[in-house]
Amino acid sequence: MKSPVKRDCERDNTMSVNKIFTLVFLKKNSEVLLGYKTRGLGRGLWNGFGGKVEKNETIANCAKRELEEECSLVAKDLKHIGVVRYDLPYENSADIVHIFTCSQYDGCEKASEEMDPIQWYDFSAIPYAKMWPDSPQWYPLMLKEKFFAARVTYSDPDTITDTKIEEFEDLASALKVAN
Repeated sequence: MKSPVKRDCERDNTMSVNKIFTLVFLKKNSEVLLGYKTRGLGRGLWNGFGGKVEKNETIANCAKRELEEECSLVAKDLKHIGVVRYDLPYENSADIVHIFTCSQYDGCEKASEEMDPIQWYDFSAIPYAKMWPDSPQWYPLMLKEKFFAARVTYSDPDTITDTKIEEFEDLASALKVAN
């Protein structure tokens, strides 16, 4: 699916934020570890590891917890690099996803009940056709560890109607745009 991409994230926050999530991408050399989602939101798609921020939990602690729950790895160097705001007018809400990378971790990757199988992919062979439709638009920035903010509008769970992506010099600037 071809989606419109705009390179500026203007502020139009008419929809209230419903949920806050994290997403962690483990990297080694020119490979990224992805998991195949077996249940819940994103079932049947490849993605990084993450989930919903619990009450009284920091965003970074959520990222670490979800990573360990979903692939048995303990992050040693989480780097918060971006944020994606998903506007969902069909639900009159928005979700925020905080994006992290990690290249140092303890343990051996292992599939879980929620992510099975898990597999290392070369950056040039990421299975975008079997991922969320917006993934090809912001993954290149994530893989290069560039600070970014993206805003994606879905008219229904499968159809993107608008995408805005902006690269920043620092994380604080990216976070201001997404909230």
